[in-house]
Amino acid sequence: MNISIWWAIPALTALVGVLMIGGGLGRLFRFKMFSGLSRFLFGGVFLSGAAVAVLAGLNLQTYARLTYERPAAEVTLTQTGSQAFTASIRIPTAKGEDFGPPVDFPLTGDAFRMDARFLKWKPWANVTGYDAIYRLDRLQGRYDEATQENATPPTAYDLAPEGTSAAMDIYELSRKNEIFKNLKAVDAIYGNGAYAPMVDGAVYEIVATQSGLVPRPKNAVAKEAAMQWGAPTALKTPSLE
Repeated sequence: MNISIWWAIPALTALVGVLMIGGGLGRLFRFKMFSGLSRFLFGGVFLSGAAVAVLAGLNLQTYARLTYERPAAEVTLTQTGSQAFTASIRIPTAKGEDFGPPVDFPLTGDAFRMDARFLKWKPWANVTGYDAIYRLDRLQGRYDEATQENATPPTAYDLAPEGTSAAMDIYELSRKNEIFKNLKAVDAIYGNGAYAPMVDGAVYEIVATQSGLVPRPKNAVAKEAAMQWGAPTALKTPSLE
């Protein structure tokens, strides 16, 4: 449901309430006590309903804005060897309506990790319509065991030329925009990363929330891999170890 309806409903309800109260007062001044009082009371009920609807709308809009997210990338994995994969990365187009063509990156390890730089707004700025600004930064493989990670450093790839948000430098935005400085709207500027297990045929959608990246399984293979990856070692099936 479109959030705007939560403002149209209370506005219409309040208008009806005001008209009824006005009509009721007019009848009371003409000494039509019963009909005037009835209209006045019903108008008060409508105004009370409008106030409740406004509070519900504010609550719903606040929740929707603070939990708003949009796709940042799509990752499709193809296994090429033992702990070796090709990650096909698709980035949303400039309009954000669809993903662009895939770009392949060879990765080694047990999981892929995607990093981004974020500018996070204060919650009140989110509610008023400002979404976190991000720029995809880096992609690399990751080993589950630290000893293997140290012995076999993974290759990292720069994603900054491939994916940008709002076509602006987030650091320059925070430094040069005097309005945001005066309002203290910027909550934090930081790096954020998320990683998920690599399995042949797995597809993940990386979404950008108001605070960071979240990898979400997009097919059954990825969902099963994530469940097995998060389970205690004793419960993992051999095929997914």
